[in-house]
Amino acid sequence: MDRNTIIGFSLIFLILAGYYWYTAPTPEQLERMKKSQDSLTLVETKRNDSLKVADQQAANSSSEKISAAGSNDTAEKNQIFQDTSYILKNKHLSLVISNRGAGIKKVQLNEFSRSDSSDLILVEEGKNQHRWTWSDAQGNPKSSDQFEWNISEQTQNKLALRWYPTESRDVYIEQKYTLDESKPYVVGYDVQIKGMQDQVRRGNSDFKLDWSSTLQKQEKDMKWDAQHTALVYKMPEESPTSLQATEEANETLKNKVQWIAFKQQYFSAIIASADAISTDTKLKMSSPIDDTLNIKTLSATLFSEYTGEAEKKFKFNLFFGPNKYDLLQTTDLGIANAELERIIPLGWGIFGWVNRHLVIPVFTWLTNTIGSMGIAIMLLTFVIKMFLLPLVYKSYISTAKMRILKPELDEIKAKHGNDLQKVNSENMSLYKKAGVSPLSGCVPMLLQLPILFAMFQFFPVAFELRQKAFLWSSDLSQWDGPALGFNIPFYGDHVSFFTLLMTVSTLIYTHFNNQISGVTGQMKWMGYFMPIIFLGVLNDYASGLTWYYFVSNMVTFGQQFAIRKMIDDSKLHKQIAESRKKPVVKSNFQKRMELAMKASQQKAKGKR
Repeated sequence: MDRNTIIGFSLIFLILAGYYWYTAPTPEQLERMKKSQDSLTLVETKRNDSLKVADQQAANSSSEKISAAGSNDTAEKNQIFQDTSYILKNKHLSLVISNRGAGIKKVQLNEFSRSDSSDLILVEEGKNQHRWTWSDAQGNPKSSDQFEWNISEQTQNKLALRWYPTESRDVYIEQKYTLDESKPYVVGYDVQIKGMQDQVRRGNSDFKLDWSSTLQKQEKDMKWDAQHTALVYKMPEESPTSLQATEEANETLKNKVQWIAFKQQYFSAIIASADAISTDTKLKMSSPIDDTLNIKTLSATLFSEYTGEAEKKFKFNLFFGPNKYDLLQTTDLGIANAELERIIPLGWGIFGWVNRHLVIPVFTWLTNTIGSMGIAIMLLTFVIKMFLLPLVYKSYISTAKMRILKPELDEIKAKHGNDLQKVNSENMSLYKKAGVSPLSGCVPMLLQLPILFAMFQFFPVAFELRQKAFLWSSDLSQWDGPALGFNIPFYGDHVSFFTLLMTVSTLIYTHFNNQISGVTGQMKWMGYFMPIIFLGVLNDYASGLTWYYFVSNMVTFGQQFAIRKMIDDSKLHKQIAESRKKPVVKSNFQKRMELAMKASQQKAKGKR
């Protein structure tokens, strides 16, 4: 491995290591992730006991109030009722809706399962809140979950529930849920307010939707699930914004919001509306304490303006489904340019551009054509490596020319010893005469960086890899291999075989390259050190990523072998000899550099 190649890989390593360090969980998070199941059970038991006590106290309090008042008021009587659930279901979703507040209690994705093969519950009963709040005419706070809501319409794909605050059937609030088979994973959600102008406080009649959920572990490795969990929102004419935090975050949005997403690594719950969400939306994210199944609690308070109209309807669309790029891109939530696919973190700048416009289209076509995800990744690697072949060829030619000039460079170094200014000056003069640029080998490596980093971003969030097996890996979206039962510092508590293959192939490649290029000293050992570092960094990444890197190494071997067979060193000698015969034409930049170097040398002599 020549010096330019090592410089290029070093820069790549520093960026990847920096990204890994920046996104790695804190020690406190790791400690929470490793808490025992007994601790979780104890927490859940205490939580459930507290809820039961609170419910009993609330029921007793309500009973005492009604008894003391001796009132026959319908609204007050409805505070004590049997909690009944209704199910709305199609092949994609199963929704459980409660008559207590007409809110969503539970959402199951019927086509998917968790890593432990259990049902994939995206919204967990008891860990979710979906309610409306407002102030009545006397200024008293009211909440939809205080009252019983009765069915006003029910069909196979539609359910509407109403609450009547008075005896009149013309005064009510209705919540309607609709499933449309033509829109997978989408739930139409309409809220109608009729005749309520005398039932709410004048001048302060905003209706607020409180929506919160404690997200549950869905994947094998909770670290990645937690790391990719975020609260994402989009304002009109702006790109989606992600609210992420390791502990807790709060934000109040002063502008209107088009949609808000409770996003996990591979699944999201989204609420969207073109005009029903007003300003001052409040967002909050917090991490549960001493928990191994609850990832984070996300909550949003959405304001919907009601100014005393005789009839008003708020129209929302809900999405409960996978974070699949093409699905999100084509999902219609009633908003133009919704950009739902932007909730998938594909990288910023040029890295995201490469993923969206190169990697994803090619990979989607391959996965739709080929049944095996592992083979699709291998073919994707071939496509990318062929695309980069001109850069690899240019880098090899530069390395070969530098190898030819190495004896002369060594002579210059021996002649001037530690005088780096003279060494660099004569080296540059030699490069000019030979027609060789020392950067021509490094630049091609840097030009490959956007694709390398794009793949580093793509594989951990590629939904297509989830629970897809290949060779010994049961899930290409997770690390492969056995757990060790103990933790090795920097390496981890498991063995990823694809990462080992990648590391071994990189070490072999480095060994053969060092023999050809003649690299010695620190540069030689740096080439061996870097793959070992990557072994620890990539051990817990998606096995699809390390399989890609392994295949990439093998394709590189083949390309290097073919190029060596094609290139005749004697012809390169002739090219260098002919370049030396030509007069050297210096650019303005080169002239300025030489003048600066001479000025520096004269200044150094003057000091002596």
